[in-house]
Amino acid sequence: MKARVTAALPKLAAGINVGEEKEAAIMRITEALGIGYKSVDDDCGSDTVGYICGLKGYEKSEERSGVSAEILILSGLDRNDMNSLLEKLRAEKVSIPLKAMLTPHNRDWKVSALADELAKEHEYMTNMGKRDGNG
Repeated sequence: MKARVTAALPKLAAGINVGEEKEAAIMRITEALGIGYKSVDDDCGSDTVGYICGLKGYEKSEERSGVSAEILILSGLDRNDMNSLLEKLRAEKVSIPLKAMLTPHNRDWKVSALADELAKEHEYMTNMGKRDGNG
């Protein structure tokens, strides 16, 4: 088996369409946890998730398209970082239903495609909870 050496990704939370109050709370939380925060313009729909997360080799798309959903994209976090962040967001009552972790699978996706997929998954999970009597 070949060993794969990859550089660690910087810890980052990227917010798209996050309101000022929520963004201020997220910035406080991420700073306390040693996670960077990046506010992303809503015309990022044609950019790749890899670009948004600052991966080398990814460039800003010349095409601009809007994203209307409120989204938080996370990268470089381990399980403990993720759990701590989500716990603190809940404690501060900061709700952003559409969240994604950067993966090798989605780093080439356009942000608009990620937003569509997250919305479908959120709707499905919300409806499952209602069907199961949990929602």
